[in-house]
Amino acid sequence: MISPNSASAAALCSRSPDALLSFTAHNVDSVLECSKQRSFMHHSLPNLQHFVKDVCLRNHVAPCVLVVALIYLDRLKRNLGNMPGRAKGKFDTPYKIFLAAILVASKFTEDNNLRNSAICAVSGNLFTVKEINEMERSFLGLLKYELWVDMEEVRQFVEKYGSELELELEADVSDIDSETELECALSFERLSLQDKPLA
Repeated sequence: MISPNSASAAALCSRSPDALLSFTAHNVDSVLECSKQRSFMHHSLPNLQHFVKDVCLRNHVAPCVLVVALIYLDRLKRNLGNMPGRAKGKFDTPYKIFLAAILVASKFTEDNNLRNSAICAVSGNLFTVKEINEMERSFLGLLKYELWVDMEEVRQFVEKYGSELELELEADVSDIDSETELECALSFERLSLQDKPLA
């Protein structure tokens, strides 16, 4: 990835990280119908909203990663809706979807991205690295490997949810059209938040 300083950079800023994290947890929980009963295997899982917030804060997940993850979740909902039959999940399915979504979004947007082993550690070893690898592969398959997110999709997301989530794109991004420029813009946001993590 080219240094963000070599292109006109745009920063995706969240003035209300809690709103963005709550929105993410709600969206993850609404992807598909899941069991609300904890089995013995799920007794150690925290509340989903707390889990989302904890993983994002401990990994310093930037708003741009969450926005790309939310775009992926929307695609996942559409793909699941087009499948024959009705998919249902277990109690831990939203947790797995969330982890897979931020992993894939981080790998798409950042050079210094989240690692599966780091997610395993930060999630309190609730899931093994092998399970996280399986989550990621399943998520990619359900997305049909359609990972490309262009700047127009980011703009549309910010236009649709920006006021509710207090999100905004800073700087003029009207001329960001190429993959390299989008990567530069999104990675700039990650670098600019090193000193200002979500919290």
